Amino acid sequence: MVGVEGRVNHILHCTTKSIVEEAVKNKEAIVLEDIAGIRRLFIKGNGQGRRYRGMMNSWSFGEVQRQIEYKARWKGIPIIHLTKGETRNTSTTCPRCGERLQFGQNRQLWCPSCKTWEDRDVVAAKNLSRRGWMRFVQSLPLEAKGGAVEAMMRNPTTTVILRVDAPKSSLQKKA
Repeated sequence: MVGVEGRVNHILHCTTKSIVEEAVKNKEAIVLEDIAGIRRLFIKGNGQGRRYRGMMNSWSFGEVQRQIEYKARWKGIPIIHLTKGETRNTSTTCPRCGERLQFGQNRQLWCPSCKTWEDRDVVAAKNLSRRGWMRFVQSLPLEAKGGAVEAMMRNPTTTVILRVDAPKSSLQKKA
């Protein structure tokens, strides 16, 4: 019989494996944010109950990133680490127009400029993806940014193409 820790490790392994496989399949990089100090969000005095704080602080945040990093390296997928400054306001800035979003109900955010509603986690994922893409493009050599280079027939490119849109939830029905 497998204990709770064994089940959690199995879920972490399967989840991180599917993230890396998705990146390989779509030829994408993986963007990770700096999670140092994440447990400070769930300390006594933040208005959360004891049970909720215990549940949130029992998550293996660092283990998830570690597994994604080593599996991505194994498959040759680039990992882009964003700093705290680069991830600031990712869940409150509209990914379409850049305006500050207004809080609605049930984790939904409203953009007064675009007149759209979107879940705050989807907003954050889109913004993190876009900022990771910008970091990736800035790190490319001049030739890869559209400078003059010699085109060769039958010379496959190894450039990783990043998708800016957040992936659809796996719980949604596929058409």
